[in-house]
Amino acid sequence: MKRAKSQSVIQRNQSLLKRIKDIKAEHPLWGIRRVWSYLKFREGVTVNKKRIYRLMKENNLLVTKNFRLKAKRTKTRPKPRASRPNQFWGTDMTKIKLATWG
Repeated sequence: MKRAKSQSVIQRNQSLLKRIKDIKAEHPLWGIRRVWSYLKFREGVTVNKKRIYRLMKENNLLVTKNFRLKAKRTKTRPKPRASRPNQFWGTDMTKIKLATWG
């Protein structure tokens, strides 16, 4: 069984929510982290990130995540297929020793 919230907590949440809504009106793409850091470092409000998250979630102020699309692959030329033995040869060279280059 949960204890009822005190009147001071309710008042603080309401004033904090009003400030969050003002910030979100100015910067609609800001998420929890930016709102929290703005409140903490610009306005000097000491508040927990979890409280910011809860208030924003309850009031539908969270920013939806954008999913990045995978890069489209360019079509590569098909690998040559040998129709008979010894038609294609491949090598993997790591060093070529030359007399002038040591």
